[in-house]
Amino acid sequence: MTDGTGAAESLMEARRVYSEQATLVQGPAYAASQQLFFEQRRVAKRGPPTPAFSSTGLATPTGDTFGPTAPTASGSTPPAKQDTGLFQPMHYQQETAFVATAHSAGVNANNPTDMAALVSLDDRLLRQSKELAWMASENRALQKQSAALMVILTGWDTSMSPSERLFMVNWMLEQITHVQAFLQQRGWANFDGEYKYLNVLSADPSTPPAGAQKWSSVTLLSFKSWDLRKAFMEAYGGTQGTPLYKDARTPVPRHHIRATPSSPQFQRKLEIPIRVLLQALNLKEETEPRQVVILWKTLTVMSPQMARGFDEQATACARLHYYAEGEQFKGILEITKVISDWLATTPPDELMTEEDTIWSYSWNKIVFGVQQEMDAAERDHFANAKAAAKGTGKGMLAGKGSRHWTAPMIYSASSTPYPIDLEIRLVSQVAYVWDEYCDKFGENSRKCGDYRQATFSGAPVAATPLLTAPTA
Repeated sequence: MTDGTGAAESLMEARRVYSEQATLVQGPAYAASQQLFFEQRRVAKRGPPTPAFSSTGLATPTGDTFGPTAPTASGSTPPAKQDTGLFQPMHYQQETAFVATAHSAGVNANNPTDMAALVSLDDRLLRQSKELAWMASENRALQKQSAALMVILTGWDTSMSPSERLFMVNWMLEQITHVQAFLQQRGWANFDGEYKYLNVLSADPSTPPAGAQKWSSVTLLSFKSWDLRKAFMEAYGGTQGTPLYKDARTPVPRHHIRATPSSPQFQRKLEIPIRVLLQALNLKEETEPRQVVILWKTLTVMSPQMARGFDEQATACARLHYYAEGEQFKGILEITKVISDWLATTPPDELMTEEDTIWSYSWNKIVFGVQQEMDAAERDHFANAKAAAKGTGKGMLAGKGSRHWTAPMIYSASSTPYPIDLEIRLVSQVAYVWDEYCDKFGENSRKCGDYRQATFSGAPVAATPLLTAPTA
């Protein structure tokens, strides 16, 4: 610790360094550098993670060019050249740095007790970190509980209003025996209401608008209990769908209603790499295998087929794993060479995209999609109106945008929609759960009876567990 004279000298040295730095940052070159820094990041989006393969297969994802030759950070878009940082470091001697920091914090640098309290880590930071982790886990739990009671109905005619869809929803509920028993037990069976079967829902069906005189093709149902949702999915789940009717005598051609169980928002975020792969596979020619089976419980993509069907020697082409390392959440996406080669292919000309690879194109389309275009259009419209209003004495000539006026104040991680370090690992074979694959096709007789058994191709070599517990 310094005495009074030493502290004064350290403060004078600190003021000298501050003065030199102030002179530097007031120059036009530094101002231009700051402006360039913000311009580059104003429209920046986090790009897709890129694989980097090593002989051990343990490489972390690097760069933004698909392949093993990109030595940049995971999921980031590297600048064309090394930029000047926003902040420039100021170099001090250690003693000067201590004294200057203490002085700015109002601490006596000559008091050892005060200095020890200043440099020690405040445990409030640790407590806040734990509280934030608890709040995040509670939020995910609430999302999961809410989604467990919801069903998404797709395939609606967008010209049908929410009230016009009530007949179809009521009819679908009426066909389920469990729904009828639910109403009977609660005295609603003899109720004469036109849509009495909607009483099994906790709220009326929800349909968001999609423009003037148009509505979304999706309607959301929220059931009062989990067993009601289960009975509904058993009756209407699957890909076939139910023909759409406006009323008892008016069918809607070329429209079938399909039921899908809802999933929490955080779960959909974690499924992003799988959905990007599906988008990439859909870009294949029609003469190539494009039909895939997804094992959602284990985030596995089976190898594409010409026609969807059960295969006794089926193989998987990709699988997504999540794990925690220390306090960081990470992911590993295993892909075969066939998939890797396809993802590295240049997008077809008809897509009219500037992306270098199908992987980058699919990533940006799924992760950002139309919302990125809307954001850019809104930003350009406002910038033009603001520039035109300068010097006129009038307000900005700006009409109503496509989003609510509060949208800029709502935090949205648009630049990092997938803030997870993802390692894309090239493997010769991808393992999958055989029993989950059998469940997809209802082949219960072919199951080995253990979901912990994985295989690379065909049924695993494992004994079927006993149906009853052995006796002594």
